[in-house]
Amino acid sequence: MKACVLTGAGGAIGGAIARSLSGVGWRVLGIDLAYRDADATPDPLAERIVCDLTDEAQLRDRLGALIEAEPILGLVNCAGFYPVEAFADSDSTSWRRQVDVNFLAPVIACHALLPGMIDAGWGRIVNITSDSSRTGAARLAVYAGTKGGLLSFSKSLAQEVGRTGVTVNCVSPGTIEVPTTDRDMAAKLARKIPLGRLGAPEDVAAAVAFLMSDAAEYITGEVLSVGGGLTMAG
Repeated sequence: MKACVLTGAGGAIGGAIARSLSGVGWRVLGIDLAYRDADATPDPLAERIVCDLTDEAQLRDRLGALIEAEPILGLVNCAGFYPVEAFADSDSTSWRRQVDVNFLAPVIACHALLPGMIDAGWGRIVNITSDSSRTGAARLAVYAGTKGGLLSFSKSLAQEVGRTGVTVNCVSPGTIEVPTTDRDMAAKLARKIPLGRLGAPEDVAAAVAFLMSDAAEYITGEVLSVGGGLTMAG
């Protein structure tokens, strides 16, 4: 059974990804600042590691312990921090946390785990970006910027490691309905989406599971939008 690291494993989307990957044979090692009660029995996470992703030393320590215990052949960077705020009213504390969680933590995780994948001659990296990185999003300017940076990083890394057997791709969610989503707002947004509904965490998880599989062996440097068609290009 291959092992993978999943950041943001304690959230709604992370939980769905954990269940999906566990269901297709991955041993999923979760990393997050906090965890909700397990949504599934048995727990889809083989391990629950608590870590502050803004603390590089702590993150490298946790990843190093996992690497020493077993080969890690997969990585899904799902953790995200997205305060909804007007840019003019925001401050550098918010900006720095968004950069640390949304961009630097995935970069650090890739840096720590990539050498083992290269040595094994096989690996899968999937970074969760956002459709806002391509379209922009009012009141999410810094968040969209960090996700745009992660998208460019992923494509560049895919080019760099393409001949090593490691693929690097992005899953780019649109508006995903989670337990905290406002129902009235969801109904308004759904009317703009060609498929007529908001996405579910399981929609994102299915895309991740495909890109983490052997079936996606010839796909790298790509961005798979899971947005119900809202951002489709002509």
